[in-house]
Amino acid sequence: MSLQLNGWRRLGVVAATLWLLGVIAIAVTEYTSKSNGFFVSQTIPVGTAIQGNTVTLPDGKVITITEEEEFELRRSLERKLGRLKAGQPINPWKIDWSKVRGVPKTTEIRWLRLVSFGLLTPMFVWLITEATALIVAWVKRGFIGRASN
Repeated sequence: MSLQLNGWRRLGVVAATLWLLGVIAIAVTEYTSKSNGFFVSQTIPVGTAIQGNTVTLPDGKVITITEEEEFELRRSLERKLGRLKAGQPINPWKIDWSKVRGVPKTTEIRWLRLVSFGLLTPMFVWLITEATALIVAWVKRGFIGRASN
C-alpha cells in the first residue's frame, strides 16, 4: 500500500522539512556561539553556591565578582525589572551569567522551545491548513448540490 500525496501535500512535507532543518540550524548555531539565544541559555554549573559577591563552584573553587561586574549586573537588572533598593541582594536566577566573565558557564538547551518550534508549529499549521481545505470543500459541495436541484 503506497501513500498517495497530491502536489499541495507534497509541498507541505517539503515546507515542514525545511522548517525543521532551519530550526535545528539556528539551535546548533546558538549552541556553538556560547551565548544566550532563543533555544539556548548560559547558566552556572549545578551545585554552585552564591553568597554575596562570592561564587563557590561545585569543585570548591571560589570566585569573587568584582564591584564593576556587580554594578553592571544591577544596572542591567534595573533596566529589565525596574528600580532596585540599595543593598538589595540579587537573586541568582535573575542574573544574566553570560555577562560575568570569571564564572564558568554551562550551555543548556531549552528543549520545550526547540520541540515546540521545530515540530509542534509545523504540525499545528498543517492541521489548520487541512481543516480549512476540508471545510472549504464541504461548503463548496453544499452549493454545487443546491444548484443542480
